[in-house]
Amino acid sequence: MNIKIVSKPSPQVYNTVEKIKEIAKKLGFEIDNKNFDYVIAVGGDGTLLRAVKEGKPVITVKAGRRGLLMDVPPDKIEDVLLRLKKGDYREEEYMLLEIITDNKIELAFNEAGILYDRPEAIKVGISFDNERVSVEGDGVLVSTPQGSSGWGLSITSSLLYKDLQAIEIIFVNPIFYYLRSVVIPPKILTLKLEDKGYTQTARVVVDGEIATLIRTNQQIIIRPSQTKAKILRFYNLDLIGEVLHAYSV
Repeated sequence: MNIKIVSKPSPQVYNTVEKIKEIAKKLGFEIDNKNFDYVIAVGGDGTLLRAVKEGKPVITVKAGRRGLLMDVPPDKIEDVLLRLKKGDYREEEYMLLEIITDNKIELAFNEAGILYDRPEAIKVGISFDNERVSVEGDGVLVSTPQGSSGWGLSITSSLLYKDLQAIEIIFVNPIFYYLRSVVIPPKILTLKLEDKGYTQTARVVVDGEIATLIRTNQQIIIRPSQTKAKILRFYNLDLIGEVLHAYSV
């Protein structure tokens, strides 16, 4: 079995990564960054985003300040690798979103959407099925259930459980609206930067990174992907408890 290690670029996790390499080699695993069967993510939420995009099953080792979806304690590495060889784990699949801009497709694990580029409100039109709505404010995000435990949670104070088959449309600092989000079944959505009487630019963001800029009257499409992210679970997650603890300290 070949594994790739993706880690948080921090001195704090260096020893953990070296320990994983040592144990993996002792148990007969090969460390290979090009041809690999599994990815070991060592860090927190940001590291998991990078690991998922490698397109292979991910093992999550918690070694960051925030890692709500990370289930493996650093001191359980040997146990986990032994169980991996035996097939003693549970595989979970997570929804991904496809973001289409100018015929280019990107995948999002957490969220994607349109946000302001300059310190001024933008108007974003949202359409799916027969629904049409415009929201003025800082922008609109479309989140997966797992994404709702991160950026979405800070905006809405709501959590979608990770197993829920749904997406959340999040209104970022809307003007004149009390509504902060709407939860709908997985749908194809069109988000458009609407005309306010002059040309504006806005950022298209994918998992917290700027994918591109769009101008007034341009649009993007966000849809559930047929591709799923796969995470191998060795221990139980206490997602709600972790969220309550993270936001109480």
